[in-house]
Amino acid sequence: MQIYALLALCSFASCAMMNEYAEGKHAEDWTIFRGSPSLNGYADCDIPESPRLLWSRTLQSRTVAAPIVYGGWVYILNRKGQLYRFSSEGDSVMIHDFKTAIEASFVVDDSMLYVGRIDGHINAFSITQNRVVWDYETLGQISGSPNLIDINGKRHLLVGSYDGGMYVLNALTGDLRNRYATGYYINGSAAVWGRYMLFGGCDTWLRMVDSATGMATDSLQLESYLPASPAIWGDMAYEADYKGNIYRIRLAEGGMCIVDSGKRKVDSRKGKTEEDGGMVSMPTVTQNAIYMLTDERYLSCLDRQTGNLRWKKLLRGITGECSPIVAGNKVIVCTKDGHVSLFDANNGTELWNEEVGETIVASPAVVSGRFYILTARGTLMCYDYD
Repeated sequence: MQIYALLALCSFASCAMMNEYAEGKHAEDWTIFRGSPSLNGYADCDIPESPRLLWSRTLQSRTVAAPIVYGGWVYILNRKGQLYRFSSEGDSVMIHDFKTAIEASFVVDDSMLYVGRIDGHINAFSITQNRVVWDYETLGQISGSPNLIDINGKRHLLVGSYDGGMYVLNALTGDLRNRYATGYYINGSAAVWGRYMLFGGCDTWLRMVDSATGMATDSLQLESYLPASPAIWGDMAYEADYKGNIYRIRLAEGGMCIVDSGKRKVDSRKGKTEEDGGMVSMPTVTQNAIYMLTDERYLSCLDRQTGNLRWKKLLRGITGECSPIVAGNKVIVCTKDGHVSLFDANNGTELWNEEVGETIVASPAVVSGRFYILTARGTLMCYDYD
């Protein structure tokens, strides 16, 4: 499908600048809901074809935020704002109560947990000291996970709010460095590329903003609004809009451009209106491929360079907000009606499936030897593998 003529005229040289996590480096920890600040959803480890359930624990409290693994512990937040910590054996304890509703996923860095709340507050919580270190108030609810970026050697937090602002806060003190105002709700997280942050919103625009200055350096208007975040690999970003289009966007110093073959329709929608629901999950990106949940019931794999469809597989359940995670040569997919499946990343063969019987909206967390699934009911499941 041809892209808009004006965009086709754009061209930027390839830029080698990218953050150290751009290709999804794997570690013992999983400190952000998509594994790395580039939000590509890739874990550099392999999972066998038949993982086994090691333990399952139910808190009987609703959850939306994805689980985080840090220092050998698993952390989850329920919608009431209660923070729980699980040991590797499944023993749990509530370590803090924020006493307000929380739906956004959170991020952990150097023993500090950062989270945005429905009431618009952003908190930094010290895991070692078991206390809130600082509090910053925005003017709208926060639904997307914070992200972290280095500016002049100092860690900073990126948080989008329903007041239309993307905030850049000093991670140590909570002081505001800058705020970029869009005028529309920001529902997703900002993806990090070098010193730049990329994020979309309900106004259909994808923006590139210099985190140091808070100034937009480029923007692209896409066909429909952007309910989820972009994913980055190297100097390419991938964004899906609500109508089922996915865009391949080249990144350069301060600029973005949709490449010639960069727009693909991957969700047919079959005549549905926006009220019927559309694309809400994020693309997952690897060295050679893009993985998307499409058409309500399918996992689709596209060639990363050409955008051509490699394969498309029918899922056992209905897709939702839970984006897939790629671990080595396997794709982990969780459906809205409670199926957890593994697919061969190369050909789409289903290798394993387990029906957990509860809705799943949070992304899995993958670390060496284990992965974790959290249901909307608050059941945390630990699968281990060698």
